[in-house]
Amino acid sequence: MKKRQVRPFIFLWTSLFIMIIGMYQYSSGEAMGNESLQPLKTIARVLEDNEVEIEQWTVYTREYAPHIRNDATFFKKLDELKNENRAFHWHFEANHHMKKATGIYNRPFFQEKIQLVMTDTKDKPQTYILYELKGVGWSRKIWEKIVETIEKKSSQLFVKQPTFFTCIKGDFSDNMEGGLFYNALHLLREFQATPVESLQEESFVSLSAYTGQWEYVLPTSKHQPMNIQLALRERLGGKTAVVIGTPIITIEY
Repeated sequence: MKKRQVRPFIFLWTSLFIMIIGMYQYSSGEAMGNESLQPLKTIARVLEDNEVEIEQWTVYTREYAPHIRNDATFFKKLDELKNENRAFHWHFEANHHMKKATGIYNRPFFQEKIQLVMTDTKDKPQTYILYELKGVGWSRKIWEKIVETIEKKSSQLFVKQPTFFTCIKGDFSDNMEGGLFYNALHLLREFQATPVESLQEESFVSLSAYTGQWEYVLPTSKHQPMNIQLALRERLGGKTAVVIGTPIITIEY
């Protein structure tokens, strides 16, 4: 039963994640300052207001690097990244179609990850710089460290001010009232969001929705705009897991 419930969610997440590539090209450079981080803060506030214990969060972005077109420019950029991020532990992997260098730094509150990825295409190699933060728990101090770290890394890694995609996972308390769908709709109302797609099963609910609070959007399969996704799943022990992501969920559970 559990496998049958999870599969639709994974399929939906995979399909939307593929679409995020096109959306990112449209959105990159539009957000200024910390505005693209506000969804993370807003999601955390809504979850805490609804007595959800925050377990895990992620922040992700990437930028196309058109000047990196061959092995020489790839490894030159990699040397640059290593020199600028000496505290990171780096490893490299490659095959006939891809080269990928990954640097990881475990900080007190979260983990930083930088990736330089070049893939072969019919026309010419495509190279991207990816950046991710992920951590556990939540507090004002953690939020301040996230903002401080991302401000520093954005100016170092990216040409434009990128849009960050965020996701938070937590647990409702044991005394959650109402069914899964009722609570999912209640949380969406906190974001002034309107549902556009939904998936319901006995112990699992997933909703895609649109809120005017955030500018960037993705098209659904019916070509409707969406920029927030929410899922609830009953867990053993009477608790209910909740995951909220903008524009999509990027934490599996």
